[in-house]
Amino acid sequence: MTASRHSNRIQFYIFAMASLFFTLDVLAQTAVPGQIVVTLRATELRSDKLGSAPVLSGLASGMRLRLISAEGGWTLVETASSSDKSSPKMTGWVRASSVNWQTAASNVSKLVSGREAAGNTALTLGVRSMPPRVNRHALIIGISRYADATVPSLPGAKIDKESATQMAQAMQVPASNIRYLQDDQATGNNIRQALQDLTAQVQDGDRVFIHYSGHGTRYNDPVAGGCVEALLAYDGGSSGMITNHEMADLLKTITNKTDKLFVMYDACHSGGLAQAATSVRTRGILNLNDEGLLRPKFASLSEECGRPVNVKTRNLLVETTATGVLPQDIIHVSASRDNEISFDDEQKGGLATQYMRDCMLRDAVDLDNSGAISMDEIRQCAQVKINKRMANDVNFKPHNLVLNGNAAFVPAWFSQPSAVAVVTPVALPLTSPVVASPVVPIPAALTGEKALLQMFDQRDAKRRVQVTAGKDKLKIGQDTLDFSVQSDRAGYVYVALAGSDNKALYLLFPNDLDQNNKIEANQTIQLPRPNWRVKAGGPAGMDNLLVMVADAPRDLTALAANKAGPFVSSFNDAQGRAKLGALMTSSQLVVSQSCLNVLTRRNNPLCSDAYGAAMLAIEETK
Repeated sequence: MTASRHSNRIQFYIFAMASLFFTLDVLAQTAVPGQIVVTLRATELRSDKLGSAPVLSGLASGMRLRLISAEGGWTLVETASSSDKSSPKMTGWVRASSVNWQTAASNVSKLVSGREAAGNTALTLGVRSMPPRVNRHALIIGISRYADATVPSLPGAKIDKESATQMAQAMQVPASNIRYLQDDQATGNNIRQALQDLTAQVQDGDRVFIHYSGHGTRYNDPVAGGCVEALLAYDGGSSGMITNHEMADLLKTITNKTDKLFVMYDACHSGGLAQAATSVRTRGILNLNDEGLLRPKFASLSEECGRPVNVKTRNLLVETTATGVLPQDIIHVSASRDNEISFDDEQKGGLATQYMRDCMLRDAVDLDNSGAISMDEIRQCAQVKINKRMANDVNFKPHNLVLNGNAAFVPAWFSQPSAVAVVTPVALPLTSPVVASPVVPIPAALTGEKALLQMFDQRDAKRRVQVTAGKDKLKIGQDTLDFSVQSDRAGYVYVALAGSDNKALYLLFPNDLDQNNKIEANQTIQLPRPNWRVKAGGPAGMDNLLVMVADAPRDLTALAANKAGPFVSSFNDAQGRAKLGALMTSSQLVVSQSCLNVLTRRNNPLCSDAYGAAMLAIEETK
């Protein structure tokens, strides 16, 4: 298509830098793999990015380290070469706060680009999180021991608290919005109360992450007419079991408010071989692929219902959608299928949690070259790690992660790192982690339509947007684009277009000629307006439009340098799509003082990141 005020067909030029994000401070953001950093104080080198992980070595203040990666408040480093042959290099994790980043800041400052204050900082290090946002919340529940001494303990559930916190931080949840229930705190009634408190705290358009690590169970319920699945709270008994049906009821009010609800159960609902192997009730199972000991995350309360079954059960998504919640707005990850058992590693936590954490923070690959990592890409990455961990085990096969709901959900917008840490094998102690160069497959080609569909998949389905085309076919050089937009809520209209040449992507509205993009509830507006008509300019094929109605305005000033006439333009590549996605899905006012204030934030749509959206296809013909 072409704008009537400009003779040449509009071309799109997407942004040259990716949006990869920080968890610490600006100096940490500008770190690059291979740089030398120095310890600020005496600290410990650990085998994993967990305060409970085994200590590999003590590190003195002022010690030089080679940076490999930084994520979740930790840095993966390699000790520098030593003239002492008896002290080989070691690779492990130290807390990021123990490292002096000043030593390298000047060397990499030229890499910084974009609006740093808003978190749109271009980096070459795969730190995949953005600054905290007040409209994000988390409830993290972990039960490593139970009131009933006959219920097997799960030592790794304590470690899952740290891992789940890192996941929450990657999803921009501020520390003040994370609530924990651990062990004897996690009674059935306390969990119910915490969910009620969360309901009261969450505002319309907020995002919520709930993580549960503990035992799952299955028991016979005559009222339900058979076996039901449940989470086993600390106290057990009738009040200490929360079924999927009850959980769906508890979550209903939250899901009616939230933009997205992400629930992860690191538990299983099937006993399987765990019941036959009586020894696992008192000690862990040795797995030769790792130094850790594994424990099944299942507590048997019913012989009849504890056996693995190959029948469909009513999982949390089924129960939740039965209450009227739209599957687009909920993401549910289970550690295993309903006829499998999942495992807890005594030293590193649940296999599902630790690997989902690693893939979310670093290891997942942008398989479709979309510019962001989806939940399904994170799941695929974690499943590979589980399969490797359980390979050749004489007793157990790998359990399979199950993702229900919106598999296209993007926890945080970032593109594939432009520089990947390549680690040369060194002589490491037997307890040190093995760090290998990640294998990055060649991304699949992505059309402009699919690029817009990924942003469409992040919409809040409760917000209804209707777009109607004046004509669904436009004759090249003759017809002009014409469509109407209606929304059930007031907001701000944004229109992105993927051109028929499959190269062009641009922000059609608002633009330099028309900044009035406010729409009232149930109002219908016609676009384009008379002062910026857009004429079909070819080539023949399909134009695809994404029309968003956001609760709050977006700050697009970072895109101002990329122009095609009055319109913002960009290259349709992974890095550009990451930048566009990060800006279009985030309210510029969430960081304002009015949104940070608890009283003024309440029921204020300007503090919401949520948006409704619709897609429209227009054919250009000769």
